Amino acid sequence: MRGTDLALSALVIGLILLSLAAGRSFLPPAALWQALSAGPSDGGLLIWGLRLPRVLTALAVGAALGLSGAVFQSLLRNPLASPDLIGITQGAALGAVAALLAGGTTAGLRFDTVAGAWAGGLAATALIFALSTSRRSGTEPRRMVLYGIGCGVTSAAGVEMLILRAGDGAAGQAMVWLAGSLNGVGWPEAALAMGAALPLGVAVLLGHRALDRMELGDDLARALGIRVAVLRPLLIVAAALLASGAVAITGPLAFVAFVAGPMARGLHRRGGPELIGAALIGAALVLGADLAARLVAPAAVLPAGLYTAVIGAPWLIGLLLGRIRRGTL
Repeated sequence: MRGTDLALSALVIGLILLSLAAGRSFLPPAALWQALSAGPSDGGLLIWGLRLPRVLTALAVGAALGLSGAVFQSLLRNPLASPDLIGITQGAALGAVAALLAGGTTAGLRFDTVAGAWAGGLAATALIFALSTSRRSGTEPRRMVLYGIGCGVTSAAGVEMLILRAGDGAAGQAMVWLAGSLNGVGWPEAALAMGAALPLGVAVLLGHRALDRMELGDDLARALGIRVAVLRPLLIVAAALLASGAVAITGPLAFVAFVAGPMARGLHRRGGPELIGAALIGAALVLGADLAARLVAPAAVLPAGLYTAVIGAPWLIGLLLGRIRRGTL
């Protein structure tokens, strides 16, 4: 692990400890260590029952979103091709909301919610790639971004239609979930987030070498021994599942997947994909956003998605302005 990744790891560890200590009741280091040592049944309920599952969920969801964004941006060689900009997140949200409302309530996380999000995310991915791929020119990244925006708008309209047809209670809870939040997250959500993110994340990290070669172009990647026709669909499916699973657990967290990959490249000062760095930055963004949600306005309990949008929207505007100045947009 390089120095930049070590620094990012230290940042994530620091945010984890701060998230465990901070809240309406701030725990100094000695009290935090005592609560961690005490366990869930002996005075450590605040940490073990409330804060620790929330922190682990934020860690898994952020890493999953960072990895997913880095894979899509690298495969399509386009910084705009992240799942939250090309409609995959919105497709996952449509599937998750459909599953939530079909169950009659949005209280608590069920596995069918995750299955619905996975189905919606994969369906959106398949549709976008089918529309933007031709036999003559292959997959066109710009075309994919445009089709993805259209797919995202259509999926968002589908979500609104489902909510309008739902009862007041279920619709209100669905709207809160769509804002992106870790409020109410417990051990079931943490276990599901870690259980989904770890195997998919490991699979993506194992494909780092192939992803690095494919970023140079399909012909050169094939010349270097990379089985592009096999590995590209596998990486795309894994990245779509990572993003969709994260959406199912916390709701959409805007711009995390979009920002993490380019930030990692900038910090490492190289052109290739930085998957570990993207995962660490994604985790840090979600941990920081949730920490801000709990500390900046604790009475209002603003969603973490609001704070990720505050970071990501200016980044998107800056990226677009830079590409306009260089004549690449």
